[in-house]
Amino acid sequence: MDGKIFTLRSSIDKTAYNVVQLLVKNGLKLSTAESCTGGLISASITGVPGSSDVFDEGICTYANSAKMKYLGVSEEILESCGAVSEETALAMAEGMAKQSGSDIAVSVTGIAGPTGGTTEKPVGTVYVGLFVRGRVQARLVYTNPLDSDGKPREFIRLSTVLEALEWIESELYSIKE
Repeated sequence: MDGKIFTLRSSIDKTAYNVVQLLVKNGLKLSTAESCTGGLISASITGVPGSSDVFDEGICTYANSAKMKYLGVSEEILESCGAVSEETALAMAEGMAKQSGSDIAVSVTGIAGPTGGTTEKPVGTVYVGLFVRGRVQARLVYTNPLDSDGKPREFIRLSTVLEALEWIESELYSIKE
């Protein structure tokens, strides 16, 4: 197995375990709204024993129509900002939290490639949104496909999963009891 891919998978497993333990400790529930990662965040969390106590639901909204139908992302945001944007990631995270009732909702929307990139939004451009107890944020996560050792799509998707999980973990560590 590719060294970078193996390392990513190992880091994802460890971080997902930590996230589940922190969710349990804090009595919080998590849900996911994924596009380019296609359910990999959900799979990472549900791969951890005990995750059924803290994971509410995950939805894969790959198409814009699904983002609108299930998460309430407005057509105006999708038309003016694009599916791969901070605004869409924010709307997805907020929509997932509202729809699920979870304390924490994470969203991912991006371009995993190998096609679909533009000069403004190249392959590897991904936005992660995070809703934590009423506060929603988003950040750009760019993964250079040239760093992938020949597996750019898998590398981008797994890098995004790790980034999202690490952000959730960081937010959970900052929650005061």
